[in-house]
Amino acid sequence: MHTGMLHTHTLTVVLFLLIYLIKCVLIWISPDTLTKFTAKTHIPEMIISSLFLITGLYLAYNNANIGVGSWFWVKLGAVFLAIPVAVVGYRRNNKFLATLSLFLILYSYGVSKTKSPRMNKRDLSEANFHQALQTNPELAQVVTEPMDTIVKGKNDTIIQVNPKYDLIAHGQSVFLTRCALCHGEDGKMGLSGAKNLNESRLDKNQIMELLMNGKNTMYSFKNILQEQEMLAVVAYVKVQFGPKGH
Repeated sequence: MHTGMLHTHTLTVVLFLLIYLIKCVLIWISPDTLTKFTAKTHIPEMIISSLFLITGLYLAYNNANIGVGSWFWVKLGAVFLAIPVAVVGYRRNNKFLATLSLFLILYSYGVSKTKSPRMNKRDLSEANFHQALQTNPELAQVVTEPMDTIVKGKNDTIIQVNPKYDLIAHGQSVFLTRCALCHGEDGKMGLSGAKNLNESRLDKNQIMELLMNGKNTMYSFKNILQEQEMLAVVAYVKVQFGPKGH
């Protein structure tokens, strides 16, 4: 159901943006045409706006990112500010308010897609990661480098296996700071459409593919996590949640 609501919301957002883009152009070049366009699209616009709000509220209620960082509240504020600005702008035939409302809607869409007020997904992910480490000091103690680099002299460097490195512990630390937000520590939370990991029968390669490419509401981690981090997550998920022997 979550995926269906997400696709419906995405479609209504696109249609909503298209209508407001057309109206914004018309208010600048042909107010008379705008009046005719508004009259013809009044009912469709009401339906699209209603679906936009209903699906948006559903997704917000089931969104694991509420309260994490500032992006969600910035997006919500931009949307709710855009509505009265648009109403006043078009009623008074104010071109600048109409343009501002379109800008606010476009901005909220960009924030939603990148999950960052600056529309920079990687920066926000790093901020969330470090915030999670600060609230759980035990995770900060986990060794995350499988290899040790020992410098004995100017031209004498030795690279060897780090005896303190634990692949599963590394995977757990990454999972708790990156994945538990939606999946939960027990893998059953199911926020933002996340699957129950205890029921998953994906093999290691399929889990890695999901991490690399994302799917539905799960975004890609290939530009967020290092390869070793993803390998560690795969190992932890298989040991903690999956059937043994895969």
